[in-house]
Amino acid sequence: MGRLDGPVFTEFEDDLRPNETVVDWLFRGLFAKDCLDRRLKRHHITGIAFSGAVGIGLFQSSGEIIVLGGPVGALLAYIFAGLVVFSVMRSLAEMASVQPVRGALMDYPHTFVDEALRFAVGVMYWVANCMSTVVLTSAATMCTQYWGSGFSVGSATFVLLLGIALMNACGVRLYGNLEWAFKWLKILLIVGLGIVMIAILAGAGTGKVVRNYSIAPGWSPIGYNQTDPVNNPTYQTGPAIPGVGGKILSVWTCTTLAMIQFVGGEIVLVTAGEAESPRKDLPKAAQYMYLLPVGFYIVSILLVGLNVNYLEPIFYHPHMTQGYLTAAQSPFVVAIMHAGIKTLPGFLNACFLFSAITAANSGLYVSSRTLFELARNSNSPRIKNTIGRTNNGNTPLTAILISFLPGLLSFLMVRYQGATFSELIHVFGRLYTGSVFCVYGSECLAFLRFKAGMKIFRSLIERDAPEYRKDHYRGTWQPLWAIIGLVSCTLLMLFSGWSAIYNLCAKPEGVPTRDSIVDLIAVYLGVSGSPRMLSKLD
Repeated sequence: MGRLDGPVFTEFEDDLRPNETVVDWLFRGLFAKDCLDRRLKRHHITGIAFSGAVGIGLFQSSGEIIVLGGPVGALLAYIFAGLVVFSVMRSLAEMASVQPVRGALMDYPHTFVDEALRFAVGVMYWVANCMSTVVLTSAATMCTQYWGSGFSVGSATFVLLLGIALMNACGVRLYGNLEWAFKWLKILLIVGLGIVMIAILAGAGTGKVVRNYSIAPGWSPIGYNQTDPVNNPTYQTGPAIPGVGGKILSVWTCTTLAMIQFVGGEIVLVTAGEAESPRKDLPKAAQYMYLLPVGFYIVSILLVGLNVNYLEPIFYHPHMTQGYLTAAQSPFVVAIMHAGIKTLPGFLNACFLFSAITAANSGLYVSSRTLFELARNSNSPRIKNTIGRTNNGNTPLTAILISFLPGLLSFLMVRYQGATFSELIHVFGRLYTGSVFCVYGSECLAFLRFKAGMKIFRSLIERDAPEYRKDHYRGTWQPLWAIIGLVSCTLLMLFSGWSAIYNLCAKPEGVPTRDSIVDLIAVYLGVSGSPRMLSKLD
């Protein structure tokens, strides 16, 4: 292409260098700089992290967890998941206070373990957040079907993905302001739901609320329900593994499902390259930010569990429930409906849609910044000078575009419109959680090496010295927390698919053999898909 002629393009041509074509000008603007824009303040950082940590899992997927483990089992699973995140973040917070560098999640394994682990952690974390974008966009699309089929699945997916892309393409300061606003709206939503649950528990509403606050009698692959929770006290299906062992296994299964809701506190470290004062803001944000969503989750699951009957058939049941999962299957909405409050479900569905899409927005932000850092540390000049470059506004558009492409998998919803909410969630959700377990375990291992190195070089830095406590964050009970995090993440990664093995061997009622075979293969490949969906691909 040559230069453009005509008075309309006079101002445009003034920006062109001698002998420069339009294509050259576009490439120059797209790959103008090699650094991000440091314009994020602490409230922006916490906003991005909180918005990424709070998606739709608490509001929707918690129903599946309650069905599998009962309200008590769900609470125990949430407490254990919170403990795992607490252990990992305690380790990350101390390393961040000493070394608040850009690309911290990749730098710590590289510095304290092995340089090859940097690349592995970076790729896994990028894949995890790409899958997070897919899962949350699909969940938001499901929510749009609450109001009927007037807004098609394809149109909803397109509009939501377009909104995510545009929000990420704007300048980082505007993006940070948006995420800060989203954080407070989500806090108001969670607090509001908590107040409503307390009011229902105190007797608000005109309806009859059926409560059953107990742990499931054992482990069942399809959960528990009654054909009529009020008049029929008989189980429609019994436990596949009864007794204490079955209860432990049900809590373990619930924990693996709950972990997808708890991860996200580490996002504060992803913002290091765009933070105005990383040494001042990142350690504080890493120490405390994750406590807010963890606390909200545990209190919320306690309150909603006190107001529902886990035998309620409207909840999502694995391998059995058909159709879209919207606000109607949320345990919060079920409690509100039984209490006779009929004006809230539609509003809450809109709130759940908002929460899902803003979390997907954070997922694209994190994946694009992770890919940008991987490119900046690449040995390939071509990768470094394309993916590792930003435009004139210091926005990594190429990294955003590449990270956005996996989000197009959300359009699978268009073809498989009869699929359940959990089918697509489980397909990509397993890859998400499995990758995050690997990343979290690597960070805990890095901390153990970090602490061991400080013992060797005590002449340079002493962890027990008063100067260290004054200038840096020193986590108590270390390395115990790092060991707990490493062991827990390893066990969750290795044994999250135990139920698939059991289903294949024992062939429990309600789970077809094909389901068991596909789940077993998929879970150890990093994905877990529904045989009903996969059978359509044959």
